[in-house]
Amino acid sequence: MKTLYVSDLDGTLLNNKAQLTETSRGMICPLIKEGMLFTVATARSQSAIKYLRDLDVQIPSIHLNGVLIYDNKRKSYIDCVSMDTPTAQEIIRILKFFDRMSFVYTFDSECGINVAFERLTNDIERNFFEVRKNEDYKSFRQVENITAADDDKIIYFTMIDEYERLKPIYEEICRLPKAKAALYSDNYSDLYFLEIFSADATKASGVLKLKKLLGAERVVTFGDNLNDLEMLRVSDFGIAVGDAVAEVRKKADLVIGESSQDGVAKYLRDNYVP
Repeated sequence: MKTLYVSDLDGTLLNNKAQLTETSRGMICPLIKEGMLFTVATARSQSAIKYLRDLDVQIPSIHLNGVLIYDNKRKSYIDCVSMDTPTAQEIIRILKFFDRMSFVYTFDSECGINVAFERLTNDIERNFFEVRKNEDYKSFRQVENITAADDDKIIYFTMIDEYERLKPIYEEICRLPKAKAALYSDNYSDLYFLEIFSADATKASGVLKLKKLLGAERVVTFGDNLNDLEMLRVSDFGIAVGDAVAEVRKKADLVIGESSQDGVAKYLRDNYVP
């Protein structure tokens, strides 16, 4: 039976220092060479690519929680789910009402991802910018006023802050029929991520697209946080790492070793059959 294996990155495949350990790499790379269909589904965009290259992933991967699908052989995005302009405009209105505008992603098929922001609110966001500003983005720039015109292809909003500040924004976004929001804890701090994207884009929808594209008969997924729940739910077998949040562990078909103990790699080593 042709099985597709899909893992979240942060808090699942990566340890608590955002590292792909040599142990995990040493277990997974030989299995990929044997023909295992393995990839990732992550909230990251370009910053995920270095991990995919380290593992020599050959099949497409899911980025920005399902907004983008990246072809690791062609080194280009092959699928993008953008927002319609009225929905993007309403999201911007809500964010400005709460005085909480942050990173706004747009996509161009020729230039790739562009990121704009009005201001950075905390040290985590400042570090987020500093780490990524010199990577493969077409631009990562500060602007005076974020808007959404008809020719903009807005695909994603993301911000990092305290739960109490993000929750009311999340609740307002959830009322929009054509938008989806994910609110979940940051693996590396006490803050939370709020990510907003098209209602047609989720990790779950990305997994189903890859299943069809690759002709897989079965899907096994690995996750740790609330933005992984739908992906685990649409899988034939959904697995939580041992340090996943309680709700994910409760709803998973199986709980394995922790991310800091190479749980995903050890499961694949022990259960993959060519």
